[in-house]
Amino acid sequence: MQKTAFTNQVLNDIHEFLNQNTKVFANERDLQINLAAYLKCIRQYDIEVECHVSSDILSSLVPQLPSERCTYYPWLQTNSDKPQEMYVDIVVSNGEEYVPIELKYKKKELKGDVVLFGQNMGAGVILKGDGAHDFGRYGFWRDVRRVELLVKSFVNVKNGIVLFVTNDESYKTASVAGTNSEHFAMGDGTETYHKGTNCCWPFNPLDTESYKSCPCFKLEDEHDVNWNKHTFSGVDFHIAEVIV
Repeated sequence: MQKTAFTNQVLNDIHEFLNQNTKVFANERDLQINLAAYLKCIRQYDIEVECHVSSDILSSLVPQLPSERCTYYPWLQTNSDKPQEMYVDIVVSNGEEYVPIELKYKKKELKGDVVLFGQNMGAGVILKGDGAHDFGRYGFWRDVRRVELLVKSFVNVKNGIVLFVTNDESYKTASVAGTNSEHFAMGDGTETYHKGTNCCWPFNPLDTESYKSCPCFKLEDEHDVNWNKHTFSGVDFHIAEVIV
């Protein structure tokens, strides 16, 4: 993906944030707020957190025919034919160009000394595990599709960035034929992983109630996933990134 100079600048600032960070983030919101504050401080970017794209606006951007919407943007509100509204984690702007950033923060259980309000409370659970790796991978590629839609639809959005941060090495497991990871794989973390456009569960999502929110979709383009490792407070975290 061809990156603009502004996107490169924002990406470099994100890398600097990750290089300098020393804390284990409690959750995705913790990561989001700290990254937004850093980007605002380092270059005085215009920052919007949880940028809202309404269902009405999305309806004007996606095809109206159900057969086309299924592969274009298939996420609908419950018991409705209207698209789910979108909240973009962070939008960075220099006043002319806008870079949407989507974040995923997936955790494996982490135990150690729990420090609360500056006081060591002794041994305990620092991070609760998330599990559900297939949903985690699906959510990552769904974010890529959402950013693709923004890039295609808005003239001032030239690129977008999707970051996946985890202390769970299972996400780097190579894809296994016949499983969800085959369709939503993210690579093994050793080299750039090239992802095709098809994103489809290997079963009918209508068979199970909990999977109705995870319809098949297609990406606009193929994408490369690049992995890096950072150590936060002695804990190894693995970061995958896609530039749209």
